[in-house]
Amino acid sequence: MDFKNMPWWGHLILAAVVGGVLIWLAYSMAPADLSAKNKQIEELTTKIEETQAKIRQGKLALAKLDELERDIAALELKLADLKAILPTEPELGDLLKWIKSLADQANLDLRLFNPQPLQEQELLKEQPIRMNVVGTYHQLGMFFDRVSKHARIINVENVRITPNNDRSVRGATIAASFVAKTFIFREDAAAAEGGTR
Repeated sequence: MDFKNMPWWGHLILAAVVGGVLIWLAYSMAPADLSAKNKQIEELTTKIEETQAKIRQGKLALAKLDELERDIAALELKLADLKAILPTEPELGDLLKWIKSLADQANLDLRLFNPQPLQEQELLKEQPIRMNVVGTYHQLGMFFDRVSKHARIINVENVRITPNNDRSVRGATIAASFVAKTFIFREDAAAAEGGTR
């Protein structure tokens, strides 16, 4: 076949046939449904963006983890300090020894150390202890001053000072009776309150 000697309309028909074959090849080799592929690409892109957002959130949480661990350590130290001030169990034996030692240092005669029943409060248990001492007014003041400086919280209430009629303690001019109250932390109440928040 001689393409050069073909009439002009033959060239046109040949060009149309070649163009049709090329178009047919293009459609047969191209994906059948481009819109479905585009939708799938968009869905995958959205999933990638969501995953990247979760990764960023995880990195932020990891960055805050060290700060939270430091905060927890600081709060645990604070709790230990508070437990030193507010014990979780009655410590009457240690308290008696300490009170007796303070009374001896102040030259007071400790006549009565009588623990009363525990009184339940919202977050605390109150341990009242009735005490009687004999000595001088100055010695009693020193004793109360030292009690006020104790690491534990101790309130002294209902102080009654009377002249000392019992002369068995030399130089003792007064007899004092009072109630010393110590406090005990109720972990069960604190845990229950913490759980309801």
